[in-house]
Amino acid sequence: MTILRSILLAFGVLVSACVANVHAASFRVTFINPGGDSGFWGHVSKTMQAAAADFDVDLEILNADRRPYFMEQLLQERLSRGDLPDYFILVNELQEGARLMQLLDGQSVQTVFLLNTLTKSQYGVLNERVQSTIIGSITPNNEWAGYEMAESLISFGKSGGADGSGLRMLALTGDDSTPAALDRQRGMEQAAADSGVDLLGAVPVNWNEDIAYERAKTFLNRTKVDAIWGANDAIALGAKRAAIELGMKPGENIAFAGLNWSKAGMEAVKNGQLTMTHGGHFFAGAWVIVMLYDYHNRPAPKSALDNVSFQMSAITRDNVNLFLERLGDQNWAKIDFLGFSQVMTGLAQYDFSATAILNAAKN
Repeated sequence: MTILRSILLAFGVLVSACVANVHAASFRVTFINPGGDSGFWGHVSKTMQAAAADFDVDLEILNADRRPYFMEQLLQERLSRGDLPDYFILVNELQEGARLMQLLDGQSVQTVFLLNTLTKSQYGVLNERVQSTIIGSITPNNEWAGYEMAESLISFGKSGGADGSGLRMLALTGDDSTPAALDRQRGMEQAAADSGVDLLGAVPVNWNEDIAYERAKTFLNRTKVDAIWGANDAIALGAKRAAIELGMKPGENIAFAGLNWSKAGMEAVKNGQLTMTHGGHFFAGAWVIVMLYDYHNRPAPKSALDNVSFQMSAITRDNVNLFLERLGDQNWAKIDFLGFSQVMTGLAQYDFSATAILNAAKN
């Protein structure tokens, strides 16, 4: 009995050691969210929270609610409270990132940029001490997404008998300074140039559905528009609402494309009123936790995180039912994010693709 008890105790110690190794070291993270609890940025936070729960990460989220320059105030207030986290997750929204990093000068906290990283010129104004605390970034390929969205509108025009050069397209953009907005617009403009589209204008609407509605209504009242490219789903849906009020028929005599994988966007794709909703990038909230976990648990000396770029994917009428089936409930907690970790799985490379997401959300 004594021998058996000793064996069981030894086995218990071994199991405990293995469990401890699975979550090798919990750590603390503060995310300065430029948005809030709803919409796109709400989903970024929710996927981040789901991954943090899987990895036993202590996560704090501070919301700027899209108030200009409020991220700086949030960061200053967080620094004044002391007891700082191990890592800050920041976003270069409206190109505020360099100023945020300057506020962190002298702090022993490492930073990773999410979705919008610093531009080369912004990075160049930081001193070497501050630069050394930036350990990586994760950003989507916004330019390619913008291109594919425009291509879907051009294809709509061709299906109606017009060639690309006959399409009159209006672009409703996000803003004039956020890197993601500029990259999406650049992709859209390239697609328009490649096909000879008549681009009527690129009008910033501050990512806002109601502003998009007003701008679209103004354009539609005064000129013929065949297609509207929206920098996100809210913009596309606002413009669509204006078109319907004016007696137009989305999917028949006017086309819309959006981005975000929103539930409303997917439903509009399903009923033929949007050519696509591009996206999947709100999962970057989870991916940044995965990357930080792997970084935190690397053996010393640690190399910096990679600057990871990932492709977004288009939801179209061909695949929308599958996406609604797997992701329509927006229950991100059902996804086991441990399976995306290099430390946990031994994977040589990250797979943050739409296929990987759909497979993880299967059950």
